[in-house]
Parts: sequence; C-alpha cells; structure tokens
Amino acid sequence: MSHHDKDLIGALTACLRRHAGVEQAVVVSGGREPRSLVAYIVPDAHRAGEIRRACALEADGRLEGLSLHEPGADLLVAQRNRTETDFLYREIFLDNAYLRHGIELPERACIVDVGANIGMFSTFAAKTCKDARIVAIEPIAELSRAVRANAEIHRADITVLNCAMGSEAGRTDFTFYPNNTVMSGRFADAEDRDVLRAYLVTGEGAQDGRLLDDLVADRMVMERRSCEVMTLRQVVELQRIEEIDLLKIDVEKAEMDVLRGMDESTWAKVAQLVIEVHDIGGRLGDVLKTLAGRGFVVAHDCDARMVKTGCYTVYAHRAQGRRPAAKGWAPAPAEHWPSRRRLADDLRASIASQLPGHPLPERFVFVSALPAEASLREHAAASGAGSAPRAPEGSQGEVESRLAGIWRELFGEGELRHDTDFFELGGNSLTAVRLLARVEDSFGVDVLAPDDVFTASRLGDMAAAIDAALAARQAGGGAA
Repeated sequence: MSHHDKDLIGALTACLRRHAGVEQAVVVSGGREPRSLVAYIVPDAHRAGEIRRACALEADGRLEGLSLHEPGADLLVAQRNRTETDFLYREIFLDNAYLRHGIELPERACIVDVGANIGMFSTFAAKTCKDARIVAIEPIAELSRAVRANAEIHRADITVLNCAMGSEAGRTDFTFYPNNTVMSGRFADAEDRDVLRAYLVTGEGAQDGRLLDDLVADRMVMERRSCEVMTLRQVVELQRIEEIDLLKIDVEKAEMDVLRGMDESTWAKVAQLVIEVHDIGGRLGDVLKTLAGRGFVVAHDCDARMVKTGCYTVYAHRAQGRRPAAKGWAPAPAEHWPSRRRLADDLRASIASQLPGHPLPERFVFVSALPAEASLREHAAASGAGSAPRAPEGSQGEVESRLAGIWRELFGEGELRHDTDFFELGGNSLTAVRLLARVEDSFGVDVLAPDDVFTASRLGDMAAAIDAALAARQAGGGAA
C-alpha cells in the first residue's frame, strides 16, 4: 500500500471517529482493488444503542437462526422473514392499524400482546408509550426468541411467555408455517392456502395461475409443534396484572377460545381490545356480540389488502374510565441513529462534507467490538466487500445481465448492482410471481424456485441460483 493510500485511510478513519454516533472505527482495504475500502464501525452505546445491542446479539450467537433487518430507516429488528416483517412494519408503524376507532395507548400502559409473532406490535407499543409494561405471548419458540431479542435491542419492558392461549389450560398441537409465520396457529388447515392466495390476488396487477400456486405452496410449507396452553385468567394472575390498557389478540382463528379463557375479574381489568377475526361460521358477529354485551364500544374494518380473505380487525373500548393517550410513536431525533442504514447515510454525508473529493468506503460493517486490524483485512478480502457490490454492469455474467433486464421490466430503469436487493427495490409476493414468470420465459422452467426469491434476493445471488440450475440441467442432459 502506498503512502498516499495510507494517508487516505488514516483521514477517513479519523473522520469517522469524530462522528457522534461512533465509538470506534477503522478503515481497511478490501484487497481486490487498491482503493476498495471497508469501514468497520463500533456504534456509540448511547446515540446508536439499538445498533450496538443488535451487533452484540449477532456477535454472541444469540440470534439463533434470526437475522437483523431494517424495514424502515428508524427501526432495526431481529426477524425471520423479511417480507412478513415489511408487511407488519407497514401495518403497525406506518398505517397505525392498531390505534384506530378510539383505541389509544396511555403513558405507563399495561399491554397484553397475544400472538406476538416477532414482537413488532410490542416494539411499537414500547416506543409509543413511555414506561409501558408489555406481556407478549407467542407459542412458537423461534418467534418468542425474536420477541426477546427485540426487547433487548430496544430496551423495552417486555415479558415473553412461550405458550398458546385458550379456553382452558393444557397442551395442544400447533401448525407452524416457517415461511409464512403470521398464519401459524392451532386451527390451521387447507383454508389457509386459500386465504394466502386470496391476499396475493387482491389489488391491481394481481396474477392467477400455476406460478401463484407454486408460490403459495412454498410459503405454506408446514411443521407440527406441541406447546403449552394457558388461559388469560392464568396469565393475569401469574403476572399480577392489575389492569390491561390494551389487549391485542391475533391468534389465527382461535380468538373466541382466547376470550373464553377470561373470567369476570379478568374482563373487569380490560379497558380496550384489538382483535383480528377470521369470519368463519359467523365468528365476526360472535366476537362483536360478546364485546358489546360486556359494555364495550365496538367497531370493525377490513384492510383493502385483505378484502378477499375474510379477515377483519375489531376495535373495542370502554366508554369511560380510560387514561389520557401518550404522545405516540415518532421518528428518532437527528442526534440519534436507530438503524444501520441511517447511521451509514450520515457517515457518508459527514465524509463528503469534511473530506470533499475523497473516495467513500464501499461498505460500512457495524460490529460490537473491533478485532485486530489484520483480522479485519482478512474478513474484508474474504467477503469480497468493496469491489463486488460496485461491479460495473459490463463485468456481469450473461445470466446476471439478463436477470438485471428482467428486474428493470419490473421496477423501471435505474442502477442495478451485484448486491441490489429485490425487496429493497419494492418487490413483494406479487412481484415475485411476475418475476418467476419472466425468468421462466427467459431461462426455462424450474430454474428459479419460489424460495430462491426470498433466500437469494440480491441480484448476484439470484443470478448464481439460476446459473447453478442451468449448469445442473446441462450436466443432466436437459435443455435450458
């Protein structure tokens, strides 16, 4: 490395270390190009605490099959399936789906989240009301671990119970859809495929047909689990809950069972409810009648995206006696960096301002502690960080170039890099169906599995999956 390059790296490192969101930083060469630079950042424990704590979970191996994802610039979460997480973020944080029809969260609220999934609503509630106490109930072990991880990342007071809710205590079999966790439940059945299919064909540009069926089949692969069942009455007693400002229930067809697990003293503690109801056999009417009969002011609606699924959201609150609402969730202030994306963007702007004309690092890698610099150089070189993400299109292989053309048909003209992500461009399950159809037209049948769209969602990774399928077909004597 020349003296000039050393001076360049030194200047970049010093600039990064001056940033308020950074505790430690070092810039190293990626190895493939003379100025292929990677910046390793230890986030500040106070101003970028969410990133720092998430990095620690990752470094300690405590994510256990989970991954970190940022569905928005102001939120970093541990999760399983990015498309589900993006859906939940939009529904809960952007559309404010749970705080409608008079539902409010007061300061120091006590919230019981039945069917917590990865804890997106619990996280929202913790950010919305100061000093909230949350009891999150989730029967799937992998998802309950995500709730715990998100509680740690966001320093939220969330007690996690790994069990199901029902009308009486015991044990039950549970259907877990690992590729579509939000539909997991005690009463999962063949109708679930119809519900998912109905959701996917709702809206302009929806497509029907074999590829949609393939995508549904992939998303609805199931596993059977056994788990403990408790009643809400038991939970209230064990957790010594005096009042419930909001009881949120999302349990995939078991909502009436959950309500039957409440005795009179439990009902008396509940100020508000939000319940997702599957209107099967008049269940919506049963829920509305039950709540109205107990003196709640009741309303319900159906998201436009769910109009063909028979899924409704019921809102119920007491006419009197509720405490004043908290100020609500708001994006992080300027001097706080809650996500890697937001901090990386600010670091790039800081470098551009303080060192005009200097090349920017190709990648920012956030870690909980800096290892030896030699180890960082080895990591940067081995991961290919630097040159690969910015590879010019002329250097792409034929498959990747053709796939990039398909992506432009779907998303419009724009710069596509080796690490451009299908879902970050705005891809969703419907777009995946259109992608699969175009890939089939261009490369042949069965060269890209539905699961590849979700697990190999970056342009280069998806092209590699197609390349491998084509190579296997050629080796087996098939025609592409």
